[in-house]
Amino acid sequence: MPDSNSPRARVLLVEDDLTLAGIIARHLKARGHQVRSAESAEEVSGILGTGWKPTVVLLDINLPGESGWSFLRSGALGAAGTVPVYVVSATAVPPARLREFHCAGYLPKPFAVSTLVEIVERHHSEADVADPSVPQGGFDAF
Repeated sequence: MPDSNSPRARVLLVEDDLTLAGIIARHLKARGHQVRSAESAEEVSGILGTGWKPTVVLLDINLPGESGWSFLRSGALGAAGTVPVYVVSATAVPPARLREFHCAGYLPKPFAVSTLVEIVERHHSEADVADPSVPQGGFDAF
């Protein structure tokens, strides 16, 4: 569990499968992280429009309406600053596509929840010590 004295991760979960989103949110919240969920790219824009800034984004690609790629292309995430984005999708994603959109990594569905928790906590701990204006290396594929 994260150190009780350290700030928690702010996770933006973009997932239209409500059952999966609920499972992910419960696991992350049980570890003390703050989770905001959205079912669509349009809903994400509304969350970011309030000024809320996530420390990591978990993004499904196949969403109703605007796709995850379209959302990344739109630049709407720019309001949150430099945030690591993990594509979490059942659709295979080539590494070149991840580089094109400056994604931190790809987590194929189905996945172990412990792997997802590790991603959030690793990036959260890196954000505590890193300069947020400098991108953090390459991308991870799990």
